[in-house]
Amino acid sequence: MRTPEIKTAILKLASSKEFYGYEIHRELEEKNIKIGIGRLYSILAEMKNAGLLEDRWEKSNTGPKRRIYRIGRKGKLEREKILMEAIKTVHEFYTEYLLSLPKEKSAFKIISRILTEKLSNEANIGYAATRYSEPVKRIMRQLRSDVPKGKIYAITSNAAGLNLEMEDAFIIEGSFEDVPIKDSYLDLLVVTGPIRSDSLKEYLSEWRRVLSDSGILAIVTPTATITTYQDPLDIGEFVEQREHPKLQKDDPISSESLETEMQNYFKQIELRRVVHITLVLGKKIG
Repeated sequence: MRTPEIKTAILKLASSKEFYGYEIHRELEEKNIKIGIGRLYSILAEMKNAGLLEDRWEKSNTGPKRRIYRIGRKGKLEREKILMEAIKTVHEFYTEYLLSLPKEKSAFKIISRILTEKLSNEANIGYAATRYSEPVKRIMRQLRSDVPKGKIYAITSNAAGLNLEMEDAFIIEGSFEDVPIKDSYLDLLVVTGPIRSDSLKEYLSEWRRVLSDSGILAIVTPTATITTYQDPLDIGEFVEQREHPKLQKDDPISSESLETEMQNYFKQIELRRVVHITLVLGKKIG
């Protein structure tokens, strides 16, 4: 096995524990990675010099001092990079799976049905998103299909560079703080993207402004962005939590706090979940 691959294997095994060289040698062999002990110590030395590992000497009551290794700062960053690449691959396959489901089982159809169940065929819909990924576009196309006679608006900060692959949608320049639509016009406003807790009141006030008296706000977000999971995590929770680390650490906002604040602007607050997506729905206060 090539040296870079062995270094990656060592980083995967290192975690946050301390270890001796012979311990890593045994664990590598258990994974059918055959390497001579001399070559292993040479690689450990290279990793230590590169900042991937740190070491210290431990006194022994029965023999010479022993070198103990632990993962270093650069090693933690590299290990995180390895993990995120793996999660990215899983997410790409999962998204492909969702996109390939037949129409009657489509998660996007289920989401659209929830959003439009109380709308007429002529409803005005706005969709504000920080990024128009393929799943977001798929939801918009399904909304268009479920409300065939209404108007649908895509609100984005990059209107010039957006291609929705829809001929009958209006693309307008805007943001969460500034929705360029007249008062009381929309029957449904869908919002997708990171919501900062320190701007939440400003957002809700602006979103309420553009809704009709019976209008509905729908915040559509990965469940991980508004949920604090408790250990032990299942594999889905682990992937979702690690995929949204900045939202979890820097600006935590829970579904409970979001729901509580929404009650000042909307009534009949409801949370619905479709696969790993949570929909937070609020009907406007007249």
